[in-house]
Amino acid sequence: MITISDILFPKHILLDLEDDTKEHLVERIAEKLKKDPRVTDWEQFYSGLAKGTSCMSKENGSVLCIAHARTTAVSAMTMAVGRVALPPVAAPAAPAVPGESAVASKLVFVIGVPVALASDYLRIIGALARIFHTDKGEAALAAAPDAAEFLASLRALEVAL
Repeated sequence: MITISDILFPKHILLDLEDDTKEHLVERIAEKLKKDPRVTDWEQFYSGLAKGTSCMSKENGSVLCIAHARTTAVSAMTMAVGRVALPPVAAPAAPAVPGESAVASKLVFVIGVPVALASDYLRIIGALARIFHTDKGEAALAAAPDAAEFLASLRALEVAL
C-alpha cells in the first residue's frame, strides 16, 4: 500500500505561498515536480493537470484543492503541495465552534498518477479529504512551520485514520 509519505518529499512542499488563482497555484506547485525522476514527460504531465482541479471548502474559509493527472507521463505516483494562509471566514454573530481552527488555509495538492495505480490514488485522496475535514488535521497542517513538520503531520494523521 502506497502512503502519502512514500510519494511526497519535503523538497516538494511549498509553505507560505501568496494567494492566487487555483490555476496559478497549481502551476507554481507543479513546477516542483519538473525535475522529479518519476515525471518522465513533463509537458504531457502538466497538460494533464490542466483538465481540472477539484476543490472543497470548510465553513472557516479553508480550502483543499487537488489537481491530478492520471497518465503515462509518470513512472510512479508523485505529489507536491502548497499552502496559503487565509483569513478565517467568520459568520456574523455565530458562536465559536469549540476546537475549530482559528487559522484558515488553502492546501493545493498536485498528484501524478500512473494509469495502473488508480486504486492507490483514490485511497490517497480519500485520506487527504478526511484529514482536511478534521479540525485536528487542518490545524496541524496550517501550523506546520516547515516542510519536514508538514510531512510528519501528514504521516501521523494518515496513520491515525
